[in-house]
Parts: sequence; structure tokens; C-alpha cells
Amino acid sequence: MNRIFSALGIGGLIVAAVGAGLDLVPGASPGFSAPQLLLIGGGLGLSAAGFALRVRRRRQLILRWLKANALKACLVALMTLILLEFALSLGGQPTWFPPDAPDTFLEPVDWWICDAAGCHFVYDEMAAYCETSQIGGRFCVTNRQGFHDTQDFAPSADMAERFRVLVLGDSFAFGRVADIGASFVDLMEAALPEAIIWNAAIPGTGTNQALQTHASFAPELKPHLTILGFYMNDFDDNLLPIDSYFLGFSPEHGVVFVRQYQIDIAGNAHKLARQSDLYYRFHGVDPPINELHRLLGLTRIGSLGIMATDAAIQLFTRLDGARHRRGLEVTRGYLATLRDQVQAGGAAFLVLAIPHHEDLDQPGARYPSTLQMLDELGIATIDIADQLQAQADYAIPHDTHWTNSGHQKAATALIRCLEHFQSSGDFNGCQP
Repeated sequence: MNRIFSALGIGGLIVAAVGAGLDLVPGASPGFSAPQLLLIGGGLGLSAAGFALRVRRRRQLILRWLKANALKACLVALMTLILLEFALSLGGQPTWFPPDAPDTFLEPVDWWICDAAGCHFVYDEMAAYCETSQIGGRFCVTNRQGFHDTQDFAPSADMAERFRVLVLGDSFAFGRVADIGASFVDLMEAALPEAIIWNAAIPGTGTNQALQTHASFAPELKPHLTILGFYMNDFDDNLLPIDSYFLGFSPEHGVVFVRQYQIDIAGNAHKLARQSDLYYRFHGVDPPINELHRLLGLTRIGSLGIMATDAAIQLFTRLDGARHRRGLEVTRGYLATLRDQVQAGGAAFLVLAIPHHEDLDQPGARYPSTLQMLDELGIATIDIADQLQAQADYAIPHDTHWTNSGHQKAATALIRCLEHFQSSGDFNGCQP
């Protein structure tokens, strides 16, 4: 029994240390936040209780007192919770979930589909919707296969004589935030007019989508080179089904990417009963996983618990936690399969590693893990992290995608690499 309470005491100290150490996580705000204080206080309290209960006589006295005063103890605990909730309310502590019930749910648009080629737009429906002028930009530059490209994914008369490149990836390769004509794929096409460069990137997707898209189009397109843009959130995207979100539309917010799953700290995906609507998105939180989660998030005490749990998840995600290890394992499998699939088609495979803006100054666990994993898999990689600047090349704080400047730097490295590859047949001169 003493071992159990000793473990409880040590566990409490660990929880408190985690709370105090959250400031050390790259990108953390300075100063102790409410979740940190809750972790520190709760951990110290748990530790004190654990070490105190190691004494048998003390345990017996507490048990005897509880038996005699169980009802009083419950009433005191209840009143304490009520007073604490009231005090937090007076202090302006917000609840995790907004108090009013959601009333505006988004329905899936008819110009988005997930099928054998992965998730993509539906050309005819998208074209009709773009004519209404409610949406525009890159969403309205779509080929007949439903991808952001001005040319169809189909053989052409001169295809056999031209160098062919298939680009896979998520919103970075798609070109979100960049002006039309200024994404790194656009710039590659402009600099290499003799080549055919197909852009099959789709926002919000992972390597599992890239694998499926490649299997659908590469046998017919027969690219000489396949390029994958790999961003750090691909580890989480790979833990989700390909159809992990749908697209909705609101006149106030435009196109909304609606997630249908959440990932827990162990890396398991959970389907939400009724996923994100405009109401929750406006308040900056994902919908509750279940009714208990929602009820806890409507109280201020419960909200502090959710905040502390979320802070701990963020910490262990940045460090080598179970979720990170699971993401690495799954992603490694997808990358190895995609590498083999590309090589089986007689093509070369190249990955553009895309760091998060925080990785430029203080790399988290994911970016070094990505580079190491690609090296172990024997996949040629371009790493331009030392050329990027967070303020100049990323659209922060409102967005974390590359600006035109970031795309220009990526394009410069890729164009040089493609020219070297065409002349030598290898990637030895590709790394900046």
C-alpha cells in the first residue's frame, strides 16, 4: 500500500513539474497561465496527499473521519465547488464551450468529394458555384479531375517528349495565401515551360491522401519525378481517415474546412457525433467529443480542467509523447509505401520538408524527426529551413502558410534541383 501512495506522491510532483515546464515549450507564452497553475496546484496537492497517506495510522484516522462525516464532507466539497465557480465567474474566467447551444450547422457543399483519388473538388459544381462570385481565387482554378491546376491530368500529344513532374501535398503545395501565379508550383511551371508539372495537392490532407492520389493518376501520367510537400501537421493528418473533414460555406466566413474527427493524446482518432459548425469555429474550439465533455466545458472549473488537459496534450505533442510516436510510426509506413509505389512506376521521389515557423528558431520534436525519418527511408529531401524567416516568409500570426516570399525561396531550391536532376539523374546537388 505504501508503494501505491508513494507513486501517487511522485506522480503529483511530475504533474506539477509538467505545469511549471510548459513555459519551456517552443512558442509558449511567458508567465503562468490558468492551466499551468491548475497543473502545479493539483500536482502539489496530489503529491502532498500521496506522501501523507503513506502512514498507516493517518490513513485509518482519515477513513474513520470520513465514515463519521461523509455527508458533511460531500456538502463542504459541493459548497466549495459552487463558491469556486462563483469566484471564477466574478474573475472573468471564461468557459471552454460557449454557453448557448449551437444553432447554425454547416452542410457539406456539393463541390467537394472523397473517392478513390482522395478528396478533391468536383469540377462542374465548382465551376457553377464560382460563377456566383461567392468564392474565388485558387478554389476556382480547378481542372476536370478536381485539383488546383490549369491542365487536366490526362496524356497529351507532346507528353512523351517532355519532362513530367507530379506534385503532391497539402495547402502549402496547393498555394494557400500566395497570390495566383506566386506559389512554388506556379513559379516552377513558369521557370520550366518545357516541363509538364501537375499539381495534385489538396489542403488539409496528409501522406495517406498523397498515396491514394498518386495511385490514381501516376500510372497514366507516367511522371519522371514525384515531389511531395511534407508539412509538420501531416503526422496528425495521417492518423485520420482521408475523408476527415468536409467543406462547408458561409457568406460571412467563406469556405470552411469542417473536421469530423479529433485525435487524443495517444494518437487515436475519435469520430464526433456532429462535427464543427460555424458557431463553435467562431469561438475557436472544436466541438465536444461527448455530452460529458460539453457539460464540463460549460463550467469554469471543468473548463480549467480541459485547459490543463489540452496544455498537457500540446506539451507531449511537441515532445516525444505517445501521440508523436504513433504519428511517426503511421507516417513512416505511408512514406515507405509511397516511395516504393513511385519507384515501381520508374520515377524518382523527392520530398520538400516544410518547417513550421516555430521550428526555425526552436525546432520541436517533429521537424528533426521528419528529416531523420526521410534519411532512414532513403528518400531524397530538400530542407530550406535555414533560408526561411518567420516574419518575412510566413503569414503569421493569422496564418502559418508561406507568403509569396516563402514560396519564392522554395521554388528557387526546387528549380535548381530539377535542372540538376534533368542533367545528371540524381539529387546530389539539390540541397541548398
